Amino acid sequence: MHAVGLRMAASLALLTLAVGSVDVARAQYFRRPVSDVDPRIMMIDEKAVLGAKIDTQTILVDHSGKEFRWGDLLGKPLVLVLSYFTCDGSCSIINGTLAELLGDVKVVAAGEDFRILTLSFDKHDTLATTGAFREHLALAEPLAKNWTFATFKNEADLKAETEKIGFKFFWSPEDRVFLHPGAFLFFSPDGRLIRVLYQDALSGRDIELAVLDAKQGQFRPAEIINFALSLCYSYSYRDGKYVLSIPVIVGLGALGIGLSTLFGSMLAYKITSGMKRVRNHSHAEAA
Repeated sequence: MHAVGLRMAASLALLTLAVGSVDVARAQYFRRPVSDVDPRIMMIDEKAVLGAKIDTQTILVDHSGKEFRWGDLLGKPLVLVLSYFTCDGSCSIINGTLAELLGDVKVVAAGEDFRILTLSFDKHDTLATTGAFREHLALAEPLAKNWTFATFKNEADLKAETEKIGFKFFWSPEDRVFLHPGAFLFFSPDGRLIRVLYQDALSGRDIELAVLDAKQGQFRPAEIINFALSLCYSYSYRDGKYVLSIPVIVGLGALGIGLSTLFGSMLAYKITSGMKRVRNHSHAEAA
């Protein structure tokens, strides 16, 4: 009987261990997996892709079904936002943030100085989803007429152009969303990537300076103030935004002091010379 009891106890122990193992396995199976996605893939490697030139012959399709070439939007700086139009969260926020920032831009104007393009990287987007996304943003004039919403006509172009500028995106089956960078990309008038800004902690001044950067020195005579403004700031990769260029500020300060000293000396010399001539003239008359 003692042996039988030992066997029963051993069986119960094994059964308990087995049940416990099943519970652990079930808990592991139903536990939400920890994402192993490297957050760095959500960033564009600017230093590797700055200067990359888009294919200006790439055919795009706007919300009305009109086909046009990417190059049709160039000739001026272009602000690009890559999104997908069935997104119910981040894409609307990113585009809405840009619209708000543009409301604070005073130095440059959409349409006159630059153009805006929101382009889908989702091959499944259609005219309907493009139009619905555009309508949801409810852009006011004159911003709305200078902001184009479009899709790639060909999937091959979609892959080639996004890869060229370092824009990576992944579909998450678990969350049923795309993982992608939330960035504003600034292109020069000839289609070269000049600057990448992320929506966090930006101001309208950052947008202005990025557009001025994208002009690549092509300033009209009337824009000399804008040119001077662009020289006073430099882009900080560490901060992800524009900061005052200390060397330039110091240089301008030194130049100002130098010019003040020069003109002050010239003025003092002129006054001293004038007074000397007056004294000489007085002495001559007295003699």
